[in-house]
Amino acid sequence: LSCYCDKKCCLHRNIPLSQMQQNNQILTPKYPLPRDQTLNSQDRTLESVSRRLSNVACQTNRNRHDNRLHDNSRYHDNNSMWHDPLLGVDKKHIANSGDSDSQQSNSRTQAESFAEFTTDVSMNYLSFIWNSPEFIRKLLWAALFLGFFIYSVVCCWKSFSTYFDMPTSTKYNMYFEPQKKLKFPSITICNMNPHNKNILEKEEHRAMKDYLARSESSKVPWPIEVDSQSPQLQRKDYEQFNVKKYYRDSGQKLGEFIEKVTFFEKEIRTEDAFIESFTTHGRCWTFNADGSRKVNRTGMDFGLSFGLNINQSTYPNFVTTAGVKVMFHNHYEPALIDEYGMALAPGTENFISLSYERVRNLKPPYGDCVDEASWDPYKNYSISGCERNCFTQVMVDKCGCRSYYLSKVPDREDIECNLQEEKECVEELIKQYHAGEFSNRTYCKCPDPCIAETYLATISTAEYPAKNHGEALEERNKRNNVGNGENRTVEFYRENFMKVHIYFEILSIKEVEKVMSYKWSNLMGDVGGQLGLFLGANIVTIFEFIDFYLRLLWYNCIAKYFLKRHISKNNHPVPA
Repeated sequence: LSCYCDKKCCLHRNIPLSQMQQNNQILTPKYPLPRDQTLNSQDRTLESVSRRLSNVACQTNRNRHDNRLHDNSRYHDNNSMWHDPLLGVDKKHIANSGDSDSQQSNSRTQAESFAEFTTDVSMNYLSFIWNSPEFIRKLLWAALFLGFFIYSVVCCWKSFSTYFDMPTSTKYNMYFEPQKKLKFPSITICNMNPHNKNILEKEEHRAMKDYLARSESSKVPWPIEVDSQSPQLQRKDYEQFNVKKYYRDSGQKLGEFIEKVTFFEKEIRTEDAFIESFTTHGRCWTFNADGSRKVNRTGMDFGLSFGLNINQSTYPNFVTTAGVKVMFHNHYEPALIDEYGMALAPGTENFISLSYERVRNLKPPYGDCVDEASWDPYKNYSISGCERNCFTQVMVDKCGCRSYYLSKVPDREDIECNLQEEKECVEELIKQYHAGEFSNRTYCKCPDPCIAETYLATISTAEYPAKNHGEALEERNKRNNVGNGENRTVEFYRENFMKVHIYFEILSIKEVEKVMSYKWSNLMGDVGGQLGLFLGANIVTIFEFIDFYLRLLWYNCIAKYFLKRHISKNNHPVPA
């Protein structure tokens, strides 16, 4: 058969008609026939069919060739179109961009681009809403999407609110460290009686006795009788009175107060174990003041043991309670005996087991802890040290001096208050401080330390001495003249003496740690779970939208701008 089309295009090769009839071959069109070129009953011959099929194929190939030439052409007349191969949109020339037909065409092409985008985006709601042919189906999917979208926004808002509230939780850990040594606490011991009646009755100390009788801050529960026949005290008697010297003279001496000290199964000299310290209870004594002593064993034999003699014969009649106060603290903390001291009674043997606890607080923004303070006179920051230093600075500012038991304020003149200043200024200042009137001062704001170490004590007591043992002690003391002239009978031990054993119950560290309870990973997990569960969206969906709108921005604005500039130089029409 011959081709009935252009020489450049042919659908079939030349095949003899007789051969095709013998093989009963039927030609089927490679391209669909146009509607206006349907075969009629008169064109059933094989030659007519071949001619018409060839013409259709050739015409189709011509059209496709013309379209390729059209796409490769950059500039054409005002009635032609410019094709956007990335977004799949056709736009009019800029010359016709102001026409209403051109604007409608742009709207249609952008709508078609978004319709194509909804079929590819990972959030399937958009495809169901945009491409569904039935209006009811579109409405149902739109309502479902809107409801889940609102719910997801509310949940995400709550998640972000929780994250920015910066909540914390407490975590408890227990570490057993049998191979390591635990730091033994500093131990401050004070007699509940800071005065010695024999010292107080001396003429040189009349000012103190008068002060105790008249002062409200002296906390004397029993009225003190003042000799009315004595000469009236002058102001200078108060101003010249050295308060710290009085408490040092009135307080018990170390050898008279503490006896037979053993630590870790070794007996040590009392002078090597304890140093002098001053508190609101007057003259006290502190063991392990530098924090250097450590232990790696548990039990009473591997701790500290000592005896105490409170010597009630020196108690004035206005002191109502007999015994001692003991406080366990870190070496860098002041001994706040009034607030944290444990009372021990005479005539007892006391077994005090300790446990070590460490608290870790969070730094900003989740907390307000501090590691150290430049104005803190102690080596490490602590709340008790901060509060004590605050009170000292307030006293120095108000009274121009500090009380005998307070530490020196850095970079300030170190002047101890005399009895007159204690009477006129310090008394009133203590009332104001306890009322919280200085809490708004900058140096009175004491945040939590980032690491706080505490010692928890459990005490058990027994009567000392036992009856038969007391009688044996009494006979031995008489025979050996023990007690520096004191008649140490059973009654003496019951009234004045006590034994104390301090040791670790277990070599473990109980750590209480504040941690962030809602981290960034929790926020991302909650937000991603809500968006994925209710909207079918994920992080890729966000980038898909960004990518789509960036392409629109590029081809509608940026590429158009540069194309205008380029073509305006060459006087060519610019595609919009």
